[in-house]
Amino acid sequence: MKIINNKDEFDNLTETGAVVIQFSATWCNPCKVLSKTMEGVVPQHSDVEFYKIDIDNIDRSLLNEYNIRSVPKLLMFVNGHDVAEMTGLKSSEEITEFINTHKGS
Repeated sequence: MKIINNKDEFDNLTETGAVVIQFSATWCNPCKVLSKTMEGVVPQHSDVEFYKIDIDNIDRSLLNEYNIRSVPKLLMFVNGHDVAEMTGLKSSEEITEFINTHKGS
């Protein structure tokens, strides 16, 4: 997954299509496990873009805007709109259901 480094990049990448953003931190063990799970999920969804944000390396205003209070957290955007979120460590099946349920929103 490509890393998003700033709010402008975030805004541009979430503007069109279906996009899943993983908010995580290098010190977060559940985030590391979720990243491994995402490696298996990403190839199954060629119609969705996937990105990652390290909460320690991004403008805090973005974290406040999307109420990022704990990690790992997945946010799904469709055509610029925040349509769903999922917090905590999840299985590949749960993530796939999350994506399939919301990508057409």
